[in-house]
This record gives sequence, structure tokens and C-alpha cells, in this order.
Amino acid sequence: RTRGILGLAMNTRFVYFYRDASNYKRWSEVIFAGRASDGVMNRVAAALHDGEWFIAAQVRLPEVFLSEFPINDDDHCWHEFHSLSETEDEADDAHARTIDDFVAEVERARLEGWREFVRL
Repeated sequence: RTRGILGLAMNTRFVYFYRDASNYKRWSEVIFAGRASDGVMNRVAAALHDGEWFIAAQVRLPEVFLSEFPINDDDHCWHEFHSLSETEDEADDAHARTIDDFVAEVERARLEGWREFVRL
């Protein structure tokens, strides 16, 4: 792990959200171990659908849909990337990935194709 000037661990906060067609939102974030290297933001944007959309389950992030059931006509399967930032907070990714591991996983998902699904 990279350490900041005070010797504290520097990690990376990935902030994302789900937005339905009525513009209702639910936010989430995951903190990955390690500091994002130069170019990571460009790599993330290039791997996401239209530079901002992704399927959370496909890259092992918690889905943050607005409801479980019933699903209405405004719902879809895409989550939206918001930001990356450095943090001294502890990493909390359920899969213990570094930010580089996560970005590589997003890039793989893009190459495999984002797998849209219909929630009924």
C-alpha cells in the first residue's frame, strides 16, 4: 500500500450510483486498496459503456437498485460511475482487490461485453 505524507495508507474511493429513468438515485462507494496510478481515470472511462455505465454485478460491486420487487418501467440494469478519489479510509472491497485489480476487471468486462439483463 502507498502511504501518504503522515504515514497513513492511501487507498482509492470508487463512487457510483443507480439512477432510474425518473432520475431517482441511490449512491454507493467501495474503497479499494492502493493509490490509483496515473492514467487510471482514463482507463476506467475507456472501459465503461459510453464512459460512465457498467453492470455492477459483472464487476463484483454491490447493486444499489431502488427496489427489489416489483420492478417498474423506469428500472434497468446499469449503474453509473461518479468519481475516483484518494482516501486514508481503510479498504472495504468485499473481494480485497486493489484499485489496479478492479480496473483490470472492468477492462475485462468491457472486452467480454456488458451483459444487460431484464429484471422481471
